[in-house]
Amino acid sequence: MDTAMQRERLTEIFDHVVRDITQREAGIVLHSSQTQLEGELCTVYTTFDKGYHTSLSLCAEKSMFVRLTRRMMEKEDVTSREVELFAKEFFNVLCGHVATQLYQITKVPARFHVPAFCQGRYMPENHLPHIVLTYSSDENESAQLIHHALTANGGGLLGQSEQKEGAAL
Repeated sequence: MDTAMQRERLTEIFDHVVRDITQREAGIVLHSSQTQLEGELCTVYTTFDKGYHTSLSLCAEKSMFVRLTRRMMEKEDVTSREVELFAKEFFNVLCGHVATQLYQITKVPARFHVPAFCQGRYMPENHLPHIVLTYSSDENESAQLIHHALTANGGGLLGQSEQKEGAAL
């Protein structure tokens, strides 16, 4: 059975989940944007395996992650460590919702690693950006949700007929 998902459908899932979870968990409203990410950036990311061999990251201005942490903790003074922990927990929730949506469509269970956090941008090795969704928040902070697809030795994207195990995204 070909479980490769059309790019448009996958984009819809990512867009819906990131907007919904960001508003629900942190009260931050995201709008589609063409704005370039600037300033001090942070990235939270994970790798999906056990069904999908792909990676997902959220790169945003640090101020958005700070605001997300303040809203989730319901306090103004937050430490850098708290920002990292809450960004990872937020992304864990977001990826759980992505995995659930994908399972409902493909019936392929997905597992993802515990999210990691880094200063700046993150690009996983042997992956290329496949889908990039750019947002501006209700306070003009920029963010990008990036789906990174596995490459075949730096070549084309794995998927349709090349991928033997799991599903292609």
